[in-house]
Amino acid sequence: MSYTKLLLTGATGYVGGTILTRLGTSPSEEIKQLTISVLVRKPEQAEVYSAKGITPILFQDLKDVKFLRQVASEHDIIIHTADSTNPEAAEAFIYGLADRAKTTGKAGELFHLSGTSSLGDNPITKRFLESREFSDEEDIYGYMKYREAIDSYSQRATDIKTVQIGEEVGVRTYIIKAPRIYGRGTGLFNQKSAHIPWLIAGALAVGQAEFIGDGAGIWDDVHITDVADLFEILLDKVLRAESIPSGSKGIYFAASLRHSWKELAEGIAAAGVKLGYLASSNPKQMSLEEAAQKYTGGNLLTAEVGLASNSLTIAKRAFEMGWKPKAREEDFQHSILEDFKLMYALKKADA
Repeated sequence: MSYTKLLLTGATGYVGGTILTRLGTSPSEEIKQLTISVLVRKPEQAEVYSAKGITPILFQDLKDVKFLRQVASEHDIIIHTADSTNPEAAEAFIYGLADRAKTTGKAGELFHLSGTSSLGDNPITKRFLESREFSDEEDIYGYMKYREAIDSYSQRATDIKTVQIGEEVGVRTYIIKAPRIYGRGTGLFNQKSAHIPWLIAGALAVGQAEFIGDGAGIWDDVHITDVADLFEILLDKVLRAESIPSGSKGIYFAASLRHSWKELAEGIAAAGVKLGYLASSNPKQMSLEEAAQKYTGGNLLTAEVGLASNSLTIAKRAFEMGWKPKAREEDFQHSILEDFKLMYALKKADA
């Protein structure tokens, strides 16, 4: 029996919407044969998808795990992009896929979008230091369990739970751990990334780009369309019944470029000056406490891991699957410029 029904979460979001667009234009004959459903919260969103031949399923939120399990049990494959920090939702989707498998006799498949902040260290507080590169050919699952035993982090806990429950009930899981995602999305609703526009909004608020501490922490970057490419490649292989790593070995990185936090702030400053929105091309330092108050509601751990840490990954396994990211450094810098225009326009509209 072949797979026929796919459920996508986060379809109205930045990543999920872009993946949905990619699936709709995919040359893969296997993907073309899929019936795609999407979870949406608003009737007007449902109408948009219905008009495009996509089945909308109205729901309240990801806390309704009983409903999520029921919906999952009606699908063969799930691409979950809605929340990488909710282990209960991931668990419900996996149990639902396992319920489906009892009827079809074919193992369910879950593609889960996660991030690389779960590998990030603490260069400011020094509570945990880890500046080495990670390859997705390593035992990343084992490393995450080691880190989680030291310091709990919701994204990491969700990844671990996804693998554990999947292996317990026979659902194959694939975790795509994307770094800082940039670029304009191609979905029908939200097309704006999160990380860089967030920092641009902060720069506009004080008139100068900022970074925490010495800004020496380094993160990888990837263009949103390259992320969609990886999902398409992995999905196509699964539909073709190719054997690819799953479960504890099915963790895929999606790194393409690499920048320090200070370099990112310098790029934001340069774009702001070029557009006439900032006066100084030199970003300024801020303390971890200042950043936490400004960006993370006072949460020091989230601010440090998400805005100052080292998180270096090599996408060896993804490359072996045939992934070839297309975006280059000039695309990254152009994206900052475009994000600045957007955030400036939004600020003026709110004024």
